[in-house]
Amino acid sequence: MTDEELKILLKAGKIAAEARDEGAKMIKPGAKVLDICETVEKMIIEKGAFPAFPCNLSINNEAAHYSPVINDEKTIPEGAVVKLDIGAHIDGYITDTAVTVALDDKYERLREASKDALEAAISNFKAGTDLGEIGKIIEKVIRINGFNPIRNLGGHLIRRYELHAGVFVPNVHERFGGRIREGNTYAIEPFATNGFGEVIEGKVETIYSLKNPSVKGLTDEEKIILEAIEKRFKTLPFSERWLSDLADKETIEKTLKILTKKRALDSYPVLIEVKKGMVSQFEHTVYVDKDQTIVIT
Repeated sequence: MTDEELKILLKAGKIAAEARDEGAKMIKPGAKVLDICETVEKMIIEKGAFPAFPCNLSINNEAAHYSPVINDEKTIPEGAVVKLDIGAHIDGYITDTAVTVALDDKYERLREASKDALEAAISNFKAGTDLGEIGKIIEKVIRINGFNPIRNLGGHLIRRYELHAGVFVPNVHERFGGRIREGNTYAIEPFATNGFGEVIEGKVETIYSLKNPSVKGLTDEEKIILEAIEKRFKTLPFSERWLSDLADKETIEKTLKILTKKRALDSYPVLIEVKKGMVSQFEHTVYVDKDQTIVIT
């Protein structure tokens, strides 16, 4: 990564961090999930970046991937554990960050477990280190706090216009994790739970991404929406809300399901802790330089 590219990444990271912190302040009982996410996404745009993916606001046993839909009426319940996971990019240079807000003091330790694990992971995140060792550190910190890491969720390598670029940053010890490479950008995101420590896919899908823009046999309406998706988002994840200028809610939702079935799109179901355990998450994007690891967000 050139110095100029790193400057762009740092700017995107600063914007993401500011939007994350502003969104976290809005997480209160009765607040509408839609209002929080639209505020965060608008703030990212106003500051000179674009959302790298739809704002995720996942509550209690939802670990990830809940993003509000058009006219969503969902609100934050009393005593909730709320994960706010957002991303910002400038010209495809992506940053990804998350915070947990616990609205009941009895979940504060759960919140701190994932936060402490993130800090420990970053302290040891250096070029040449085995990613499996990072997972070991995360797992140890979470278990010392009395909770379980979520083993089938973790961080990821980030490349330009590619949020999940194939390399997994585990939250548990793995023997063959691969080594951290100088010049790479990674998201590190420990998840802690008082449940079993695994997630399964739920039935709700609110996030999509482009898979194959060349699928045949589409109606004119489907072609218009697919072309808009490719032009606006490239390969980055998007929300149905971001297409609301093209058609009504029912038409958009129906078309997205059809395009997913025809394999033009990928969809991302909400991920639920398998034993309905409460879940906390913290996340930073880091850049691995020759002599240091830079926290971007």
